[in-house]
Amino acid sequence: MSSMLKSLSVMMIASSLAIAGGDSDVINYVKKKLDRNPNVKINSAEVVDKLPIPGIKGWSAYVIGLDINLTRGKETRQINFEDILFVSKNLITSELIDRKTGRDVRSMIQPKLPKDIYNKSNLIYGNENAAHKLILFSDPLCPFCRMYVPEVLKAVKNNPEKMALYYYHLPLKAIHPASETLVRIMEVAQKEGKYEIIDKMYKIKIDAKLKDEKKILDIVAKQTGYKLSSKQIHEPWVDKRILKDRLTARKLLVTGTPTIFVDGKKDVTRDKYKQFIKK
Repeated sequence: MSSMLKSLSVMMIASSLAIAGGDSDVINYVKKKLDRNPNVKINSAEVVDKLPIPGIKGWSAYVIGLDINLTRGKETRQINFEDILFVSKNLITSELIDRKTGRDVRSMIQPKLPKDIYNKSNLIYGNENAAHKLILFSDPLCPFCRMYVPEVLKAVKNNPEKMALYYYHLPLKAIHPASETLVRIMEVAQKEGKYEIIDKMYKIKIDAKLKDEKKILDIVAKQTGYKLSSKQIHEPWVDKRILKDRLTARKLLVTGTPTIFVDGKKDVTRDKYKQFIKK
């Protein structure tokens, strides 16, 4: 989640606990918190979903969808985002921690997968009829992704009948500005069936904070041999694909990378795919 959205979430749940009732009470609570900020205008707020929390009785995870206008100086931006509140009969909190594991319960919550999650345009390796399906959200300049993702790619390439990998771009632009251009290049490569470019992006040497698009294109061309123009990576279909991936991440409450789902379930260990590797 971006720092701006995090600050909104903190502001929204400024007091850690409050009395809760039905859905309307939860929404009223959210609106009252946001209304305290004169720079925020609420367009809509709704309960998108209510999800059980595995192993925790008496609490539900409320997925709250928000559409707001945020004004900073002379600029006003419309922002759509979703956040989670944990609700019991009498309490609301923005954070729950499992005392035994120390794990944030938020990581255990999973909304329903979109019907089109296994879209052919996102399939980069493996057989679509494979017994096991992986969904991966990644940023090629995320340091942990650069260690983790190449191993996943290799595993699926070597076991195509057992696994299919559906890749979703989630560039963390606030941290790695250069990743926005890289994922555009990757989108074009995917459409052309040049999946090896995806592998190469995880090895490319580049300053993650670089914003000059022409320089980024030149670096990619020099290191991978794959040459594209600014026009090619800004075609309308590229914009649509990137937006779709971003919206899919939002629906699934994915805010960090890498995030992987194995056979429809979020894998917080990130290691379950290894059991399908040929021995």
